[in-house]
Formats: sequence, C-alpha cells, structure tokens
Amino acid sequence: MWSFARLGDEARRGGDLLISQTLRDAAATAGASSSDQPAAVARSVTELGDRLDADLWLYRDGVLAGTSAPVLGELGLVNWFLAPDAFVRLVLHDELELIDDGRTAGRTIRVGYLVVRSESPQVQEVLAAPQLLDDERVRQQQEDVALLLIFAILAGLVAAVYLADVAARGLARPVAALREAAGAVGSGAPLPAFPPGAPREFAPVMSAFERMASDVTRSRTALEDARRRTAQVLANVATGVIAVDDGLRVTMANPRAAELLGVPLAPGDLLPQAAPAEWQMVWDAVRAFLDGASERIVEREFVVGARQIRAQLASLGPAPEGCVVALDDATALTRAARVLAWGEMARQVAHEIKNPLTPIRLGIQHLQRAREKKTGRDFDATLAETAERILAEIDRLDAIARAFSRFASPTTEALPLEPVDVHAVAGEVVRLYALGGVEAQAAVALAGAAGTPVSARRDELKEVLVNLLENARNAGARHVNVRVSASGRRLDVEDDGRGMSADALAHVFDPAFSTTSSGSGLGLAIAKRLVESWGGTIALASAAGRGTTVTITFS
Repeated sequence: MWSFARLGDEARRGGDLLISQTLRDAAATAGASSSDQPAAVARSVTELGDRLDADLWLYRDGVLAGTSAPVLGELGLVNWFLAPDAFVRLVLHDELELIDDGRTAGRTIRVGYLVVRSESPQVQEVLAAPQLLDDERVRQQQEDVALLLIFAILAGLVAAVYLADVAARGLARPVAALREAAGAVGSGAPLPAFPPGAPREFAPVMSAFERMASDVTRSRTALEDARRRTAQVLANVATGVIAVDDGLRVTMANPRAAELLGVPLAPGDLLPQAAPAEWQMVWDAVRAFLDGASERIVEREFVVGARQIRAQLASLGPAPEGCVVALDDATALTRAARVLAWGEMARQVAHEIKNPLTPIRLGIQHLQRAREKKTGRDFDATLAETAERILAEIDRLDAIARAFSRFASPTTEALPLEPVDVHAVAGEVVRLYALGGVEAQAAVALAGAAGTPVSARRDELKEVLVNLLENARNAGARHVNVRVSASGRRLDVEDDGRGMSADALAHVFDPAFSTTSSGSGLGLAIAKRLVESWGGTIALASAAGRGTTVTITFS
C-alpha cells in the first residue's frame, strides 16, 4: 500500500517536472525566435507545440489567445479564461510560475503556468502546459502494484490459515489426549499414554494429571475395598439395615432387612408400598424423622404384629438426604429381659418376705419357752410384747404384698381419670403427718395455692405423696417442703435428708432398688408407674448430703 501511494506521488512529481521543463523550453524557444515581437509568439503557439511535442495554451490578459491544438479550442476542451486562482496569483500577486490542478472535458489534469512578459507593460501573456494525471503508464504501474498487493494479502491469509491450522492441531492433540485420559479415569479404565511431541507448556499439566489419576485410582481401590467389606458385614449382621432417600425410596438393603419385612427389597422400591401394611407405623416414624427431627440418631420401639421391633434412625447428612433405618427383632430379648426383671423382683420380694418371718418364728418360740416355765405374770407381759412384734411384722408382710400387687397390676384395670385438686390432696397428706407429731420424725410444710384441677386419681395421688414422704423420713430428713405451683400442675417434694450418689440416682425408678435395708424398692417404681398412667412425668434430683427433690408435672 505504501508503494501504491508512493508510485502516485512520484508520477505526480515527475509530471510537475515535465510541465516545468516544457514551459521553460517553450519560453526560451519563443524568446529566441521572436523576442522583440511578443505577438509572434502567440501566432506561432501551434508551431511551438509541434516542435516540443506538447500541448500549449497562451493566455493574454487572462483570455485564451492561442493553442497548440486549435481543434481542442474549437471543441471547447480548452478553458477560454485563465483559472481564477491562477489569475489571482500570477497577475495580482506577481508570481511567475505556478502548477495547479484543474479539469477539462470532465477529466482531472495538472496545469503549469509561466508568465511571459513583453516590452509593453500593459500586455501580459501567460503560457500554460496541461498534462493528464491518469497517465496510462502510471495507471498500469499502479494496477500492477495493486495486483501484487492483493496477491500478497491472499497469500498471507492462506499462509496464516495454514499455520493456524498447524498450530491448532499441535495444541489440540495434547488437549484431546487429556480429554481422553479424563474420560478413562472417570470410567475406571487404565490411563492411556500421552502422545510424544507435545508442547513444553503441556508437560507440567500432563505430569500433574498423571499424579491425579494415580491418586484417584488408589482412592477408588480403597473405596471399593471399604464398600466390599461394608457389604459383607451388612450381609452377615443380625440387624436389618435399610438406607432410604428423602422420598422413602430404598437405596440399599441387606438380606436381614428383607427377612424381617418378609418381602424382598430392591433399590428404588418405595417402602410404604413394598413392605406389609403392619409396618406403616415404622415408615410414619421415618417420615417424621426426615421432615423435622433435630437429633441425628433416634431410637424407637414398635409392636409389629406379635413382634417387638426396635428401630434406630440415623441421618445421612445435614441436608434432607435420607437416613439409615436399623431394625432389630427384640421380641425374644424383651421377653428375656421381662423374665429376668420379674425373677429379680421375685427374688427381692422373697427376701423381703423372709425378713419378717424370722422375727415371727423367734417370737413363737419365745412364747413356747415362756409357757413351759408357767410364770403367769412374766408370760402375760411376754405374750403382749411378742404379739405386738408379730403383728408389726405381719403388717410389714401385708405392705409388701400390696406394693407388689400394685406394681404388677396392668394399667388397663385402672380406674378412669378424674379432676383432682392437687393442693387439697397435698394438704390432707401434710395434715396427716402433722398429727403424728414427734413420731413422724420430720416437719412437713405445704406451700403454694390452689389452681386448676388436673386429670389424675385422688387415692393414687395420696399414695404417691405418702410414698415420697416416707422416703424422705427414711432418708433422715428433718424438714420436708411440699410445694404446689404452675396453677396446680406442678408438685415438688423437697427434703434435707442424706440424699444419694450419682450412681444410685440412675436407678431410683428401677423395681427392687432401694437405698435402705428395710425398703422393698418398689416405692418410686410404683410412683412412676402411677404418674405416667395419668399422662404426667416424674423426675428426681439429689446430691449426697444435700437432700432430694422430686418433681411431678401433670398434663
């Protein structure tokens, strides 16, 4: 493009030099031939143009006076008047020579002007030499340069496309190899070898990819081994394990789970539809756990048909991604635990019954020996004393029998609940102990006010209170406070007795557990059973040497 522009400029400058030289030659020739007669110069313009082989125009006082080709003037191809810009600069500004652009017959020309002065200052002649700008030779050269430019551009484009293709293939080969290697790693296939000749820039990437593929292979192997071990363990455990998503669809189940449900389970099965209808309560609990359980692990027990099923629910993550359901048939275990518990209770009751029998036997034997001595006065006193002891032990046996009967009685045989004024019942029991005076061994006080009646059983509430007060008295309490609060829905029994240790506190509601040698161990167990039958709760807080507080909350 620079050559194209330079060629035009050089042609323009060459034309200007040719015009200037032509004008000088014409002026010198005209002056040499008829320097004393300027008018002869005008008449011989045609002759001068033929001699110099150039087009010449002669203007006198700005008007065309002659031309080397008269036919051009006749055809109107020559301007009859000197160009205004040239006239101003040559005539008015006294310039002697000028080259300027012009147009004739619709074509652009370059016109050179030269002032030719005569002896008469009133007459001024200007010689003009026109030249076409679009010279055929110049145009041909420009076309050649343009063709060369176009060819160079096309060749450059072809070369650029070719080189770009070569470079792209050189970059695409390692990228394609990395893509194939990534696909192989993702599918678990062996890592293919990378082709040689990759650019140096790809060497660190390929090395890092090989290390990553090696790590992935080791991790996949470890994961498969762990999965295989887990599957083997789940296949042989006695617990049924079912993994479900948030829609209760099975994602994994071991053979024991299918055995417990009685139907085979496959991934994708909907539990409520695949399992028998008697398991619906279990799936409802799973659904509730997935919907809003705040705990990560929950244990529940259900009665499914004739079996006792223990279920443990564990969340799979913080989001509702599902959970794992572990199912155990605890029927035999529950039955065995119940048999053991009743056996332990029977042993404790037998022990408690045996204790009063010994004093009774000894009392009878003492009476027999006293009767043999035949001492009336001593025998009457001995009889009265021994009879009193025997009756006390019989009362103790009766209390043990009634307590055992109360604990063993089913809740279905209990009387219906009734509205009970807790403050009034507590007042009756407190007044009963106040009548005992010094024999009660503890000062019992009542605090609080009457509130709304609660659902309970009046006689059972009195029995619970008596039980709690007796425990306080047996613990060596000197002061016992009975407080009614929360509008009659909370009952607290506080004493300043010896209290109990943390180990004993964990078993206070177990049957046949007692912290004293004379207790049957059924008092708190009976109290808990009665309170729960009303729909309430009972809790006990204690510390060794600091007393005990029992709290009963009514529903």
